[in-house]
Amino acid sequence: MGLRTMSIIAIFGAIMVAALAILALFRSDSLRLSLSDLRGMYSTPQSRYTQLSGVSIHYQDEGAGFPIVLVHGSEGTLRTWDPVVAAFKDSYRLIRLELPGRGLSAAAGPGEVGDDVTLHGMVIELLDQLGVEGPFHVIGQSSGGTVATRVAAFYPERVEKVVVINMPSAPVSVPRSARPPDVRRAMMINDDMLQFRTEAFWLTYYRYLWGEPARLTDELIELMYDQNRRVREPLARPLIPANFSPEQADTNLGNVAAPVLVIWGMADPVLPPEQLDELTKRFTQAEIEIFRMPDTGHFPVLEAPELLIPPIREFLAAPAETDDEVGP
Repeated sequence: MGLRTMSIIAIFGAIMVAALAILALFRSDSLRLSLSDLRGMYSTPQSRYTQLSGVSIHYQDEGAGFPIVLVHGSEGTLRTWDPVVAAFKDSYRLIRLELPGRGLSAAAGPGEVGDDVTLHGMVIELLDQLGVEGPFHVIGQSSGGTVATRVAAFYPERVEKVVVINMPSAPVSVPRSARPPDVRRAMMINDDMLQFRTEAFWLTYYRYLWGEPARLTDELIELMYDQNRRVREPLARPLIPANFSPEQADTNLGNVAAPVLVIWGMADPVLPPEQLDELTKRFTQAEIEIFRMPDTGHFPVLEAPELLIPPIREFLAAPAETDDEVGP
């Protein structure tokens, strides 16, 4: 074997060793953050912690007036609602929590909570702890809308009005093959190979989910990167915010009697406009208003809060009316 061949083999071997070392680093928990790490990094003076159904939950309670409960989506945190809280806290009491396994809230794995534990029950448990006995409004983004509508369906006497934002009405699955090439590539590298989502992944993924990618901020990308690199923990099925079948969605949404404002980013690649129709037809009892945001993606509250705050304010302030449509 010649010297040149031996050199090439040595170089190739060194590259393979380095690649395997990098792969092992990403797949380990070395780059991940513990719950304690995250609480140290992201707790604020408004942060409070309580036990709900045996799970340590992070929440914030600001402002004064008629209560509004805010529920984030499956990859979100209570920081989702920063613009809404800033806009409404002078006239409303804003209560927002992080669901189990998200943000600064602890997780609970299979067998760690009873079968009777539910996310909508945890919301009511928090409100009871805070002395909110009378009616309140509830707002949910994405799968947080699933939790919000279940609160309304199971506790109709306590919910005054409901706002849902790009909420899936039933199980939705977008195959990887249907996503753009850069997103497929990012998912292959991060989810399949590294088993770790880098900042570059979140930048690519959120550009895909945004109607106008120029609206993305470095601060949001850093937040999502940190919040989603928690040490991996399994989550008990009752704590997953989803309708697991169309039949379950029909039952839960069909039992909502409070007036509902549906806000929809029409440029959402995950929940395209036809999903709006699927959602609204399941509200068989509720009075519905719809506010469409033509150039906005899956997260209107993060992408263009200045556009959705006025219709929310108008809807919450107005008396219930017959089925109608507002906005563009």
